[in-house]
Amino acid sequence: MIARVIAGVIGLFMLSSAIRWILDPASAAAGLGMVLVEGPGDTTMGMNTQIGDFTAFFFTAGLMACIGAYRNEHVWLYTTLSLLGSAAIFRIYAGLIHGADYLTRAIAIEIIISVLLGLSIYLMKKSKL
Repeated sequence: MIARVIAGVIGLFMLSSAIRWILDPASAAAGLGMVLVEGPGDTTMGMNTQIGDFTAFFFTAGLMACIGAYRNEHVWLYTTLSLLGSAAIFRIYAGLIHGADYLTRAIAIEIIISVLLGLSIYLMKKSKL
């Protein structure tokens, strides 16, 4: 039961982030240390990319975690784990290789959530034995 609660709370958290990107993308971007960009010249292609990609990221992560929690099936959680775990890895990569500022808060959250998802996966697998 605790595995489902953990996964469900994570899923709802991710879905709420997706909703923020839909309703108030400027605020959602600011929460990730970004400004909503317009793109080269007078276009809004950069903004379209930010809103589309980040909404898709959080929507997919949230939906898969919620499905995993609802169905009590750990396989659904691997998508969310992969998205968040790789985000942390590539944020660290951006700092090490490209000299980007580390968004330490986001990296820590992604690692903590990844560990919690790993725990949920373990507990769900264990309960099926």
